[in-house]
Amino acid sequence: MFEESDDEEMVEEFKIFVSHGRSSLWQEVERFVRTQLEIDVVILKDQVNRGRTIIEKLDEETDECHYAIIVMTAEDEQADGSIRARQNVVHEIGYFQGKFGRENVLVLRQEPVEEFSNIAGIVYEPFVGNNIQSTFERIRSEIEDALERFLEEDDEDDEE
Repeated sequence: MFEESDDEEMVEEFKIFVSHGRSSLWQEVERFVRTQLEIDVVILKDQVNRGRTIIEKLDEETDECHYAIIVMTAEDEQADGSIRARQNVVHEIGYFQGKFGRENVLVLRQEPVEEFSNIAGIVYEPFVGNNIQSTFERIRSEIEDALERFLEEDDEDDEE
């Protein structure tokens, strides 16, 4: 995707964390980012535990990441019939907005996953059913933009 860049080494340092629940749809996102965009992806469950708590593992394993894609899938049915994403996924939206900045977090929300009260201010990319592929062009454009900002920040750091 970025093979013509003068900043090829910096592109190789750019990593994306994919947050997900139990649905396997996240694997399609991971595959798209790895194969089509040629960017390294970090998946928490693939990392060794080393006796760490989940939050310690999340914090440490994302230290070298620069962007997060959050996959909110319909998984937890509530008593009133509404469907929520896994609560760890909801938590990780705020966690990564704080860690990477709102501009470096992309939320993919499966319809009809319930919006939580604070999501009204969060821009997300909806998809229907299992058609997560419908988000791929948005993923591409958002990551291209994030990568450009990442490279610009590095250039500014070099000038100082």
